[in-house]
Amino acid sequence: MSRLFRFLLLAVIALGVLVACATPTPEPAPTKAPAPTTAPAQPTKAPEPTKAAAEPTKAPAPTTAPAATKAPEPTKAPAPTVAPTVASKVGGTLTLPANDPDTLDPHQTSNPSSYDVFALIYETLVTEAPDGSYVGLLADSWKISDDNKTITFALRKDVKFTDGSAFNAEAVKFTFERILRVGTKSPIQSTIKNIEKMDTPDANTFVMTMKDPYAPIFHDLANAYAGILSPSAVKAANDDIGRKPIGTGPYILKSWQTGQLIVLERNANYVSSLKFFDNKGAPYIAERRFKIIPEYATQVASLEAGEIDYLALQAQDVAKYGKDARFKIFDSFTTGLTYLGFDTKKAPFDNPKVRQALAYAVNKDEIVQVVFDGALAKVACCAIAPSIQGYDAKLSQYELKYDPAKSKQLLDDLGYKVSGKYRTAPDGKPFQPAIYTTTSNTHGKIATLLQAQFQAVGVDMQVKQMESGALLALTPKAEHDLYLNGYSWNEPDMFSLFLSCDRLSGSNRVLYCNQDLEKLIVAGRTTLDQTKRMQIYADAQKLVSQEAPWQPLYMNVNKVAVSAKLQGVKQDRTGGLLLHDAYFVK
Repeated sequence: MSRLFRFLLLAVIALGVLVACATPTPEPAPTKAPAPTTAPAQPTKAPEPTKAAAEPTKAPAPTTAPAATKAPEPTKAPAPTVAPTVASKVGGTLTLPANDPDTLDPHQTSNPSSYDVFALIYETLVTEAPDGSYVGLLADSWKISDDNKTITFALRKDVKFTDGSAFNAEAVKFTFERILRVGTKSPIQSTIKNIEKMDTPDANTFVMTMKDPYAPIFHDLANAYAGILSPSAVKAANDDIGRKPIGTGPYILKSWQTGQLIVLERNANYVSSLKFFDNKGAPYIAERRFKIIPEYATQVASLEAGEIDYLALQAQDVAKYGKDARFKIFDSFTTGLTYLGFDTKKAPFDNPKVRQALAYAVNKDEIVQVVFDGALAKVACCAIAPSIQGYDAKLSQYELKYDPAKSKQLLDDLGYKVSGKYRTAPDGKPFQPAIYTTTSNTHGKIATLLQAQFQAVGVDMQVKQMESGALLALTPKAEHDLYLNGYSWNEPDMFSLFLSCDRLSGSNRVLYCNQDLEKLIVAGRTTLDQTKRMQIYADAQKLVSQEAPWQPLYMNVNKVAVSAKLQGVKQDRTGGLLLHDAYFVK
Protein backbone atom coordinates (compact mmCIF):
# COMPACT_ATOMS: atom_id res chain seq x y z
CA MET A 1 0.00 0.00 0.00
CA SER A 2 1.06 3.53 -0.60
CA ARG A 3 2.26 5.93 2.04
CA LEU A 4 1.67 3.21 4.56
CA PHE A 5 2.08 5.16 7.77
CA ARG A 6 1.19 8.52 6.36
CA PHE A 7 -2.18 8.94 8.07
CA LEU A 8 -1.97 12.68 8.52
CA LEU A 9 -2.60 13.81 4.99
CA LEU A 10 -5.04 11.03 4.28
CA ALA A 11 -7.06 11.91 7.34
CA VAL A 12 -7.16 15.54 6.30
CA ILE A 13 -8.60 14.49 2.97
CA ALA A 14 -10.99 11.99 4.49
CA LEU A 15 -12.45 14.44 6.97
CA GLY A 16 -12.64 17.25 4.50
CA VAL A 17 -11.20 19.52 7.16
CA LEU A 18 -9.44 22.31 5.35
CA VAL A 19 -8.05 25.26 7.20
CA ALA A 20 -10.92 27.73 7.39
CA CYS A 21 -9.15 30.64 5.77
CA ALA A 22 -7.45 28.47 3.17
CA THR A 23 -8.47 28.40 -0.44
CA PRO A 24 -11.40 26.08 -1.14
CA THR A 25 -10.38 22.74 -2.56
CA PRO A 26 -8.79 23.41 -5.95
CA GLU A 27 -10.25 21.81 -8.99
CA PRO A 28 -9.26 18.15 -8.73
CA ALA A 29 -8.08 15.97 -11.53
CA PRO A 30 -10.54 13.35 -12.68
CA THR A 31 -11.08 10.65 -10.05
CA LYS A 32 -9.78 7.94 -12.32
CA ALA A 33 -6.25 8.01 -13.62
CA PRO A 34 -6.18 9.04 -17.29
CA ALA A 35 -6.08 6.16 -19.67
CA PRO A 36 -2.48 5.26 -20.45
CA THR A 37 -1.36 6.42 -23.83
CA THR A 38 1.74 7.45 -25.64
CA ALA A 39 -0.05 10.66 -26.50
CA PRO A 40 -0.93 13.30 -23.89
CA ALA A 41 -3.76 12.30 -21.59
CA GLN A 42 -7.31 12.83 -22.58
CA PRO A 43 -8.81 13.90 -20.07
CA THR A 44 6.29 27.02 17.02
CA LYS A 45 4.86 26.68 19.46
CA ALA A 46 4.06 30.38 19.96
CA PRO A 47 6.76 32.35 21.81
CA GLU A 48 6.29 32.28 25.53
CA PRO A 49 5.17 35.63 26.98
CA THR A 50 7.98 37.67 28.48
CA LYS A 51 8.20 37.01 32.18
CA ALA A 52 7.93 39.91 34.61
CA ALA A 53 11.12 41.28 36.07
CA ALA A 54 12.43 39.69 39.23
CA GLU A 55 11.03 40.79 42.60
CA PRO A 56 12.76 43.92 44.01
CA THR A 57 15.65 43.03 46.25
CA LYS A 58 14.51 42.95 49.87
CA ALA A 59 16.52 44.65 52.63
CA PRO A 60 18.90 42.20 54.18
CA ALA A 61 17.86 40.61 57.44
CA PRO A 62 19.86 41.57 60.51
CA THR A 63 23.17 39.82 60.52
CA THR A 64 23.55 37.01 63.05
CA ALA A 65 26.55 34.95 63.85
CA PRO A 66 27.11 32.42 61.16
CA ALA A 67 26.23 28.85 61.97
CA ALA A 68 28.98 26.30 61.97
CA THR A 69 29.80 25.34 58.46
CA LYS A 70 28.86 21.78 57.55
CA ALA A 71 30.90 19.79 55.15
CA PRO A 72 29.10 19.70 51.84
CA GLU A 73 27.26 16.52 50.93
CA PRO A 74 29.00 14.64 48.15
CA THR A 75 27.38 15.39 44.80
CA LYS A 76 25.45 12.46 43.41
CA ALA A 77 25.91 11.65 39.79
CA PRO A 78 22.65 11.97 37.85
CA ALA A 79 20.93 8.73 37.10
CA PRO A 80 21.76 7.64 33.57
CA THR A 81 19.01 8.13 31.04
CA VAL A 82 17.64 4.79 30.03
CA ALA A 83 16.60 4.54 26.42
CA PRO A 84 13.25 2.84 25.99
CA THR A 85 13.45 -0.78 24.92
CA VAL A 86 11.41 -2.26 22.12
CA ALA A 87 9.24 -4.03 24.68
CA SER A 88 8.62 -0.82 26.62
CA LYS A 89 7.56 0.99 23.47
CA VAL A 90 4.88 -1.51 22.55
CA GLY A 91 1.38 -0.58 23.60
CA GLY A 92 -0.99 2.33 23.61
CA THR A 93 -3.90 3.33 21.42
CA LEU A 94 -3.90 6.06 18.80
CA THR A 95 -7.37 7.47 18.22
CA LEU A 96 -8.29 9.91 15.49
CA PRO A 97 -11.57 11.30 14.19
CA ALA A 98 -12.95 9.88 10.97
CA ASN A 99 -15.95 9.50 8.75
CA ASP A 100 -17.53 6.07 8.40
CA PRO A 101 -16.08 4.01 5.51
CA ASP A 102 -18.46 2.43 3.04
CA THR A 103 -16.34 -0.71 2.65
CA LEU A 104 -12.81 -1.98 3.26
CA ASP A 105 -12.69 -3.69 -0.13
CA PRO A 106 -10.12 -1.56 -2.00
CA HIS A 107 -11.59 -2.56 -5.36
CA GLN A 108 -15.12 -1.43 -4.52
CA THR A 109 -14.60 2.17 -3.43
CA SER A 110 -12.83 5.46 -3.99
CA ASN A 111 -13.85 6.76 -0.54
CA PRO A 112 -10.93 8.44 1.30
CA SER A 113 -12.39 7.35 4.65
CA SER A 114 -12.13 3.74 3.55
CA TYR A 115 -8.63 4.31 2.19
CA ASP A 116 -7.39 5.61 5.54
CA VAL A 117 -8.30 2.31 7.17
CA PHE A 118 -7.38 -0.30 4.57
CA ALA A 119 -4.07 1.49 3.88
CA LEU A 120 -2.93 0.03 7.21
CA ILE A 121 -4.16 -3.48 6.36
CA TYR A 122 -2.94 -3.98 2.79
CA GLU A 123 0.50 -3.44 1.30
CA THR A 124 1.59 -2.66 -2.22
CA LEU A 125 4.46 -3.77 -4.42
CA VAL A 126 6.15 -0.37 -4.13
CA THR A 127 5.78 2.67 -1.89
CA GLU A 128 6.89 6.27 -1.90
CA ALA A 129 9.88 7.10 0.32
CA PRO A 130 10.06 10.36 2.29
CA ASP A 131 12.21 11.89 -0.45
CA GLY A 132 9.57 11.16 -3.09
CA SER A 133 11.36 8.26 -4.75
CA TYR A 134 9.73 4.86 -5.18
CA VAL A 135 11.11 1.93 -3.23
CA GLY A 136 10.08 -1.68 -2.84
CA LEU A 137 7.54 -2.71 -0.21
CA LEU A 138 6.36 -6.18 -1.15
CA ALA A 139 8.82 -6.14 -4.03
CA ASP A 140 12.52 -6.45 -3.31
CA SER A 141 13.50 -4.95 -6.65
CA TRP A 142 12.40 -4.60 -10.26
CA LYS A 143 13.76 -4.30 -13.78
CA ILE A 144 12.32 -2.28 -16.66
CA SER A 145 12.59 -3.40 -20.27
CA ASP A 146 14.22 -1.20 -22.89
CA ASP A 147 10.85 -0.41 -24.48
CA ASN A 148 9.45 0.76 -21.10
CA LYS A 149 6.56 -1.70 -21.36
CA THR A 150 7.61 -4.62 -19.16
CA ILE A 151 8.39 -4.52 -15.44
CA THR A 152 9.78 -7.62 -13.74
CA PHE A 153 9.30 -7.58 -9.97
CA ALA A 154 11.38 -9.74 -7.63
CA LEU A 155 9.14 -10.30 -4.61
CA ARG A 156 10.03 -10.59 -0.95
CA LYS A 157 10.20 -14.12 0.46
CA ASP A 158 9.65 -13.24 4.14
CA VAL A 159 6.01 -12.15 3.92
CA LYS A 160 2.77 -13.88 4.83
CA PHE A 161 -0.80 -12.71 4.88
CA THR A 162 -2.38 -12.35 8.30
CA ASP A 163 -4.52 -15.43 7.64
CA GLY A 164 -1.27 -17.44 7.45
CA SER A 165 -1.30 -17.95 3.70
CA ALA A 166 1.76 -17.26 1.57
CA PHE A 167 2.37 -14.01 -0.26
CA ASN A 168 3.60 -14.79 -3.75
CA ALA A 169 3.37 -13.87 -7.40
CA GLU A 170 0.03 -15.64 -7.81
CA ALA A 171 -1.46 -13.35 -5.13
CA VAL A 172 -0.30 -10.30 -7.08
CA LYS A 173 -1.78 -11.61 -10.30
CA PHE A 174 -5.00 -12.58 -8.51
CA THR A 175 -5.33 -9.06 -7.09
CA PHE A 176 -4.88 -7.26 -10.37
CA GLU A 177 -7.19 -9.62 -12.20
CA ARG A 178 -9.82 -8.97 -9.54
CA ILE A 179 -9.50 -5.20 -10.09
CA LEU A 180 -10.28 -5.81 -13.74
CA ARG A 181 -13.22 -8.00 -12.81
CA VAL A 182 -14.94 -6.02 -10.04
CA GLY A 183 -13.04 -2.75 -9.72
CA THR A 184 -15.28 -0.35 -11.60
CA LYS A 185 -15.17 1.99 -8.59
CA SER A 186 -11.40 1.73 -8.23
CA PRO A 187 -9.45 4.87 -9.17
CA ILE A 188 -6.70 2.68 -10.66
CA GLN A 189 -8.76 0.29 -12.80
CA SER A 190 -7.84 2.18 -15.98
CA THR A 191 -4.17 1.74 -15.08
CA ILE A 192 -4.59 -2.01 -14.62
CA LYS A 193 -6.48 -2.20 -17.92
CA ASN A 194 -3.28 -1.03 -19.60
CA ILE A 195 -1.58 -4.24 -18.45
CA GLU A 196 -1.67 -6.49 -21.48
CA LYS A 197 -0.08 -9.55 -19.92
CA MET A 198 0.76 -10.85 -16.42
CA ASP A 199 3.20 -13.73 -15.87
CA THR A 200 4.35 -15.62 -12.78
CA PRO A 201 7.44 -17.57 -13.86
CA ASP A 202 8.00 -18.60 -10.24
CA ALA A 203 6.57 -17.91 -6.80
CA ASN A 204 8.76 -14.86 -6.26
CA THR A 205 8.66 -13.24 -9.69
CA PHE A 206 5.83 -11.20 -11.16
CA VAL A 207 6.06 -9.84 -14.68
CA MET A 208 3.67 -7.27 -16.10
CA THR A 209 3.67 -6.06 -19.68
CA MET A 210 1.77 -2.90 -20.56
CA LYS A 211 0.09 -2.10 -23.86
CA ASP A 212 1.71 1.34 -23.81
CA PRO A 213 4.50 2.73 -21.65
CA TYR A 214 2.95 4.52 -18.69
CA ALA A 215 5.37 6.15 -16.23
CA PRO A 216 2.76 7.01 -13.55
CA ILE A 217 2.39 3.25 -13.08
CA PHE A 218 4.63 3.46 -9.99
CA HIS A 219 2.45 6.17 -8.51
CA ASP A 220 -0.61 4.02 -9.02
CA LEU A 221 1.02 0.81 -7.79
CA ALA A 222 2.13 2.66 -4.64
CA ASN A 223 -1.48 3.54 -3.96
CA ALA A 224 -3.35 1.50 -1.34
CA TYR A 225 -6.03 0.79 -3.93
CA ALA A 226 -3.37 -1.52 -5.41
CA GLY A 227 -2.85 -3.33 -2.10
CA ILE A 228 -2.31 -7.07 -2.55
CA LEU A 229 -5.13 -9.34 -1.35
CA SER A 230 -4.98 -12.84 0.09
CA PRO A 231 -6.56 -15.12 -2.53
CA SER A 232 -7.54 -17.67 0.11
CA ALA A 233 -9.26 -14.98 2.22
CA VAL A 234 -11.18 -13.62 -0.75
CA LYS A 235 -12.35 -17.10 -1.68
CA ALA A 236 -13.30 -17.92 1.93
CA ALA A 237 -15.43 -14.77 2.04
CA ASN A 238 -17.08 -15.58 -1.29
CA ASP A 239 -15.52 -12.44 -2.73
CA ASP A 240 -17.24 -10.28 -0.09
CA ILE A 241 -14.28 -8.79 1.78
CA GLY A 242 -15.79 -5.41 2.62
CA ARG A 243 -15.71 -6.29 6.32
CA LYS A 244 -13.21 -9.14 6.13
CA PRO A 245 -10.00 -7.53 4.83
CA ILE A 246 -6.90 -9.69 4.98
CA GLY A 247 -3.55 -8.27 3.92
CA THR A 248 0.14 -8.33 4.79
CA GLY A 249 0.16 -4.94 6.50
CA PRO A 250 1.08 -3.78 9.99
CA TYR A 251 -2.51 -3.85 11.28
CA ILE A 252 -5.46 -6.24 11.36
CA LEU A 253 -9.15 -5.35 11.58
CA LYS A 254 -10.30 -6.11 15.14
CA SER A 255 -13.80 -4.62 15.15
CA TRP A 256 -16.09 -2.28 13.26
CA GLN A 257 -19.14 -0.69 14.86
CA THR A 258 -20.86 1.10 12.01
CA GLY A 259 -21.23 4.80 12.71
CA GLN A 260 -19.20 4.58 15.92
CA LEU A 261 -15.74 3.04 15.89
CA ILE A 262 -13.24 1.01 13.88
CA VAL A 263 -10.43 -0.72 15.79
CA LEU A 264 -7.26 -2.10 14.23
CA GLU A 265 -4.74 -4.16 16.21
CA ARG A 266 -1.04 -4.52 15.46
CA ASN A 267 0.14 -7.43 13.39
CA ALA A 268 2.69 -8.91 15.83
CA ASN A 269 4.31 -10.92 13.01
CA TYR A 270 4.88 -7.92 10.75
CA VAL A 271 8.37 -7.40 9.30
CA SER A 272 9.33 -4.02 7.84
CA SER A 273 11.75 -3.80 4.93
CA LEU A 274 11.81 -0.03 4.68
CA LYS A 275 15.21 1.55 5.30
CA PHE A 276 13.80 4.87 6.45
CA PHE A 277 12.33 3.22 9.56
CA ASP A 278 14.49 2.16 12.51
CA ASN A 279 11.89 -0.35 13.64
CA LYS A 280 12.18 -3.47 11.50
CA GLY A 281 9.42 -5.37 13.28
CA ALA A 282 5.77 -4.78 14.07
CA PRO A 283 4.57 -1.25 14.85
CA TYR A 284 4.83 -0.16 18.49
CA ILE A 285 1.33 1.33 18.69
CA ALA A 286 -0.90 -1.54 19.76
CA GLU A 287 -4.20 -0.24 18.41
CA ARG A 288 -5.30 2.31 15.85
CA ARG A 289 -8.83 3.56 16.42
CA PHE A 290 -10.98 5.53 14.01
CA LYS A 291 -13.73 7.23 15.98
CA ILE A 292 -16.60 8.33 13.78
CA ILE A 293 -16.95 12.08 14.45
CA PRO A 294 -17.91 13.96 11.29
CA GLU A 295 -18.52 17.41 12.88
CA TYR A 296 -15.53 19.62 13.62
CA ALA A 297 -16.99 21.12 16.83
CA THR A 298 -17.43 17.62 18.25
CA GLN A 299 -13.91 16.72 17.18
CA VAL A 300 -12.55 19.70 19.15
CA ALA A 301 -14.54 18.67 22.21
CA SER A 302 -13.16 15.15 21.89
CA LEU A 303 -9.61 16.47 21.62
CA GLU A 304 -10.12 18.55 24.78
CA ALA A 305 -11.54 15.53 26.61
CA GLY A 306 -8.58 13.36 25.60
CA GLU A 307 -10.79 11.05 23.56
CA ILE A 308 -8.76 11.55 20.36
CA ASP A 309 -5.03 12.11 19.85
CA TYR A 310 -5.05 13.99 16.58
CA LEU A 311 -6.96 16.81 14.92
CA ALA A 312 -6.57 18.76 11.68
CA LEU A 313 -7.13 22.28 12.99
CA GLN A 314 -9.24 25.01 11.53
CA ALA A 315 -7.74 28.49 11.47
CA GLN A 316 -9.48 29.79 14.58
CA ASP A 317 -7.90 27.06 16.72
CA VAL A 318 -4.30 27.16 15.48
CA ALA A 319 -3.05 29.79 17.96
CA LYS A 320 -4.78 28.14 20.93
CA TYR A 321 -3.34 24.69 20.39
CA GLY A 322 0.02 26.08 19.34
CA LYS A 323 0.41 27.21 22.97
CA ASP A 324 -1.00 24.05 24.53
CA ALA A 325 1.78 21.84 25.93
CA ARG A 326 -0.48 18.78 25.61
CA PHE A 327 0.02 18.83 21.86
CA LYS A 328 2.62 19.16 19.16
CA ILE A 329 1.71 21.03 15.99
CA PHE A 330 2.74 19.53 12.67
CA ASP A 331 2.50 21.14 9.25
CA SER A 332 1.18 19.20 6.30
CA PHE A 333 0.87 20.37 2.74
CA THR A 334 -1.80 19.94 0.11
CA THR A 335 -0.73 18.24 -3.11
CA GLY A 336 -1.53 21.07 -5.44
CA LEU A 337 -1.44 24.83 -5.58
CA THR A 338 -3.38 27.98 -6.38
CA TYR A 339 -2.32 29.99 -9.41
CA LEU A 340 -3.11 33.10 -11.41
CA GLY A 341 -3.81 31.95 -14.95
CA PHE A 342 -4.02 33.80 -18.24
CA ASP A 343 -6.40 32.97 -21.11
CA THR A 344 -3.68 32.19 -23.61
CA LYS A 345 -6.12 31.93 -26.53
CA LYS A 346 -7.37 35.47 -26.09
CA ALA A 347 -5.46 38.62 -27.05
CA PRO A 348 -3.39 40.14 -25.59
CA PHE A 349 -2.76 37.21 -23.25
CA ASP A 350 -1.76 35.02 -26.17
CA ASN A 351 1.48 37.05 -26.06
CA PRO A 352 3.88 35.55 -23.47
CA LYS A 353 5.51 38.97 -23.00
CA VAL A 354 2.21 40.41 -21.75
CA ARG A 355 1.80 37.46 -19.40
CA GLN A 356 5.35 37.93 -18.13
CA ALA A 357 4.80 41.66 -17.57
CA LEU A 358 1.72 41.01 -15.43
CA ALA A 359 3.36 38.10 -13.62
CA TYR A 360 6.13 40.41 -12.41
CA ALA A 361 3.45 42.59 -10.75
CA VAL A 362 2.35 39.78 -8.41
CA ASN A 363 3.57 39.95 -4.82
CA LYS A 364 3.11 36.39 -3.56
CA ASP A 365 4.63 37.11 -0.15
CA GLU A 366 2.01 39.77 0.48
CA ILE A 367 -0.76 37.30 -0.36
CA VAL A 368 0.59 34.71 2.06
CA GLN A 369 1.09 37.28 4.84
CA VAL A 370 -2.20 39.14 4.49
CA VAL A 371 -4.59 36.33 3.61
CA PHE A 372 -2.95 33.43 5.44
CA ASP A 373 -1.23 35.25 8.33
CA GLY A 374 2.09 33.98 7.02
CA ALA A 375 1.43 30.51 8.41
CA LEU A 376 -1.34 28.71 6.54
CA ALA A 377 0.16 28.90 3.07
CA LYS A 378 3.58 28.68 1.47
CA VAL A 379 4.71 30.60 -1.61
CA ALA A 380 4.98 28.43 -4.73
CA CYS A 381 7.66 29.15 -7.29
CA CYS A 382 6.89 26.61 -9.96
CA ALA A 383 4.16 24.68 -11.72
CA ILE A 384 4.78 21.58 -9.59
CA ALA A 385 3.92 22.21 -5.95
CA PRO A 386 6.60 21.60 -3.27
CA SER A 387 4.52 18.66 -2.03
CA ILE A 388 4.66 16.78 -5.34
CA GLN A 389 7.40 14.54 -6.69
CA GLY A 390 9.35 16.47 -9.29
CA TYR A 391 9.51 19.71 -7.33
CA ASP A 392 13.03 21.12 -7.20
CA ALA A 393 13.77 24.30 -5.23
CA LYS A 394 16.63 25.04 -7.66
CA LEU A 395 14.03 25.78 -10.33
CA SER A 396 13.01 28.92 -8.43
CA GLN A 397 15.77 30.65 -10.41
CA TYR A 398 13.37 30.59 -13.36
CA GLU A 399 10.48 32.08 -11.38
CA LEU A 400 9.09 35.44 -12.49
CA LYS A 401 9.59 36.98 -9.06
CA TYR A 402 7.87 40.14 -7.88
CA ASP A 403 9.51 43.08 -9.65
CA PRO A 404 7.11 46.01 -10.21
CA ALA A 405 9.79 48.08 -11.93
CA LYS A 406 10.37 45.33 -14.48
CA SER A 407 6.61 44.93 -14.90
CA LYS A 408 6.22 48.62 -15.70
CA GLN A 409 9.13 48.59 -18.14
CA LEU A 410 7.81 45.57 -20.03
CA LEU A 411 4.34 47.11 -20.25
CA ASP A 412 5.83 50.35 -21.55
CA ASP A 413 7.85 48.45 -24.14
CA LEU A 414 4.72 46.62 -25.29
CA GLY A 415 2.83 49.87 -25.85
CA TYR A 416 0.72 49.88 -22.70
CA LYS A 417 1.28 53.51 -21.80
CA VAL A 418 0.11 55.32 -18.67
CA SER A 419 -2.66 57.77 -19.47
CA GLY A 420 -3.75 59.54 -16.32
CA LYS A 421 -3.97 57.00 -13.47
CA TYR A 422 -3.98 53.79 -15.53
CA ARG A 423 -2.61 52.34 -18.73
CA THR A 424 -4.18 52.13 -22.13
CA ALA A 425 -3.70 49.33 -24.65
CA PRO A 426 -1.62 49.89 -27.80
CA ASP A 427 -4.86 50.76 -29.64
CA GLY A 428 -5.56 53.59 -27.20
CA LYS A 429 -8.45 51.87 -25.42
CA PRO A 430 -8.42 51.45 -21.61
CA PHE A 431 -6.54 48.33 -20.55
CA GLN A 432 -8.95 46.74 -18.03
CA PRO A 433 -8.40 43.00 -17.86
CA ALA A 434 -10.81 41.05 -15.66
CA ILE A 435 -9.86 38.34 -13.21
CA TYR A 436 -12.44 35.58 -12.85
CA THR A 437 -12.62 33.51 -9.68
CA THR A 438 -15.06 31.78 -7.33
CA THR A 439 -17.29 33.40 -4.74
CA SER A 440 -15.21 32.13 -1.83
CA ASN A 441 -14.13 34.66 0.77
CA THR A 442 -10.49 33.64 0.37
CA HIS A 443 -10.51 34.02 -3.39
CA GLY A 444 -12.20 37.39 -2.96
CA LYS A 445 -9.41 38.59 -0.66
CA ILE A 446 -6.71 37.36 -3.02
CA ALA A 447 -8.36 38.93 -6.05
CA THR A 448 -8.60 42.26 -4.22
CA LEU A 449 -4.91 42.12 -3.34
CA LEU A 450 -4.01 41.26 -6.93
CA GLN A 451 -6.17 44.14 -8.09
CA ALA A 452 -4.17 46.55 -5.89
CA GLN A 453 -0.86 45.06 -7.04
CA PHE A 454 -1.84 45.47 -10.68
CA GLN A 455 -3.01 49.03 -10.04
CA ALA A 456 0.44 49.77 -8.59
CA VAL A 457 1.92 49.17 -12.06
CA GLY A 458 -0.88 51.07 -13.78
CA VAL A 459 -3.20 48.21 -14.75
CA ASP A 460 -6.87 48.74 -13.88
CA MET A 461 -7.84 45.12 -13.27
CA GLN A 462 -11.49 44.24 -12.67
CA VAL A 463 -12.67 41.47 -10.34
CA LYS A 464 -15.49 39.11 -11.30
CA GLN A 465 -16.61 36.38 -8.89
CA MET A 466 -19.04 33.61 -9.78
CA GLU A 467 -20.15 30.20 -8.55
CA SER A 468 -17.64 27.44 -9.21
CA GLY A 469 -19.87 25.61 -11.68
CA ALA A 470 -20.42 28.71 -13.77
CA LEU A 471 -16.72 29.54 -13.68
CA LEU A 472 -15.68 26.09 -14.87
CA ALA A 473 -18.27 26.24 -17.65
CA LEU A 474 -16.96 29.62 -18.76
CA THR A 475 -13.27 28.86 -19.20
CA PRO A 476 -13.41 26.53 -22.25
CA LYS A 477 -15.13 29.36 -24.15
CA ALA A 478 -12.05 31.59 -23.83
CA GLU A 479 -14.23 34.42 -22.53
CA HIS A 480 -12.12 35.17 -19.44
CA ASP A 481 -8.94 37.22 -19.19
CA LEU A 482 -7.33 36.06 -15.98
CA TYR A 483 -8.29 33.07 -13.85
CA LEU A 484 -7.72 32.55 -10.12
CA ASN A 485 -8.14 28.99 -8.93
CA GLY A 486 -5.96 25.93 -8.43
CA TYR A 487 -5.32 22.28 -9.06
CA SER A 488 -5.12 19.24 -6.81
CA TRP A 489 -3.07 16.27 -7.98
CA ASN A 490 -0.17 14.35 -6.48
CA GLU A 491 1.84 13.24 -9.49
CA PRO A 492 4.09 15.28 -11.81
CA ASP A 493 1.96 14.11 -14.71
CA MET A 494 -0.32 17.02 -13.68
CA PHE A 495 0.95 18.73 -16.84
CA SER A 496 -1.09 16.32 -18.97
CA LEU A 497 -4.21 17.15 -16.98
CA PHE A 498 -3.97 20.91 -16.60
CA LEU A 499 -1.69 22.24 -19.38
CA SER A 500 -2.11 19.74 -22.22
CA CYS A 501 -3.53 20.51 -25.67
CA ASP A 502 -5.91 17.57 -25.24
CA ARG A 503 -7.48 19.25 -22.21
CA LEU A 504 -8.49 22.53 -23.81
CA SER A 505 -12.18 21.74 -23.45
CA GLY A 506 -11.84 20.62 -19.85
CA SER A 507 -9.30 20.98 -17.08
CA ASN A 508 -6.82 23.17 -19.02
CA ARG A 509 -8.42 26.39 -17.75
CA VAL A 510 -5.81 28.67 -19.32
CA LEU A 511 -6.23 27.09 -22.78
CA TYR A 512 -2.47 26.74 -23.17
CA CYS A 513 -1.19 24.57 -25.98
CA ASN A 514 2.54 24.40 -26.67
CA GLN A 515 4.04 21.67 -28.82
CA ASP A 516 7.38 21.75 -26.99
CA LEU A 517 5.52 21.09 -23.76
CA GLU A 518 3.49 18.36 -25.44
CA LYS A 519 6.69 16.50 -26.32
CA LEU A 520 7.81 16.72 -22.69
CA ILE A 521 4.39 15.52 -21.51
CA VAL A 522 4.62 12.46 -23.74
CA ALA A 523 8.19 11.77 -22.63
CA GLY A 524 7.24 12.16 -18.98
CA ARG A 525 4.36 9.72 -19.33
CA THR A 526 6.38 7.09 -21.14
CA THR A 527 9.80 7.19 -19.41
CA LEU A 528 9.82 4.76 -16.49
CA ASP A 529 13.37 5.53 -15.37
CA GLN A 530 12.62 7.87 -12.46
CA THR A 531 15.83 9.92 -12.68
CA LYS A 532 15.32 10.63 -16.37
CA ARG A 533 11.65 11.30 -15.78
CA MET A 534 12.34 13.94 -13.10
CA GLN A 535 14.68 15.74 -15.50
CA ILE A 536 11.90 15.83 -18.09
CA TYR A 537 9.59 17.50 -15.57
CA ALA A 538 12.34 19.94 -14.61
CA ASP A 539 12.52 20.96 -18.26
CA ALA A 540 8.73 21.27 -18.38
CA GLN A 541 8.74 23.56 -15.36
CA LYS A 542 11.44 25.78 -16.90
CA LEU A 543 9.38 26.13 -20.06
CA VAL A 544 6.17 26.93 -18.19
CA SER A 545 7.94 29.48 -16.00
CA GLN A 546 9.24 31.26 -19.08
CA GLU A 547 5.99 31.04 -21.04
CA ALA A 548 3.90 32.04 -17.99
CA PRO A 549 0.47 30.58 -18.79
CA TRP A 550 0.32 30.47 -14.96
CA GLN A 551 1.85 32.49 -12.21
CA PRO A 552 1.96 29.95 -9.35
CA LEU A 553 0.92 31.65 -6.10
CA TYR A 554 0.90 29.39 -3.06
CA MET A 555 0.38 25.93 -1.58
CA ASN A 556 -1.95 25.52 1.39
CA VAL A 557 -0.50 24.49 4.75
CA ASN A 558 -2.60 22.52 7.22
CA LYS A 559 -1.90 22.58 10.96
CA VAL A 560 -2.41 19.35 12.85
CA ALA A 561 -2.44 18.93 16.64
CA VAL A 562 -1.03 15.58 17.83
CA SER A 563 -0.76 14.35 21.41
CA ALA A 564 2.63 15.25 22.88
CA LYS A 565 2.69 11.77 24.44
CA LEU A 566 3.34 10.32 21.00
CA GLN A 567 7.10 10.17 20.42
CA GLY A 568 9.27 8.98 17.52
CA VAL A 569 7.12 10.64 14.87
CA LYS A 570 8.75 11.33 11.53
CA GLN A 571 7.45 13.28 8.56
CA ASP A 572 7.70 12.92 4.82
CA ARG A 573 8.10 15.77 2.35
CA THR A 574 4.36 16.49 2.33
CA GLY A 575 4.26 16.69 6.13
CA GLY A 576 2.56 13.32 6.40
CA LEU A 577 3.24 11.56 9.69
CA LEU A 578 5.33 8.40 9.53
CA LEU A 579 4.35 6.32 12.55
CA HIS A 580 6.10 2.96 12.32
CA ASP A 581 8.78 4.20 14.77
CA ALA A 582 6.26 6.08 16.92
CA TYR A 583 5.32 5.06 20.45
CA PHE A 584 3.48 6.49 23.44
CA VAL A 585 5.38 7.67 26.50
CA LYS A 586 4.01 5.70 29.42
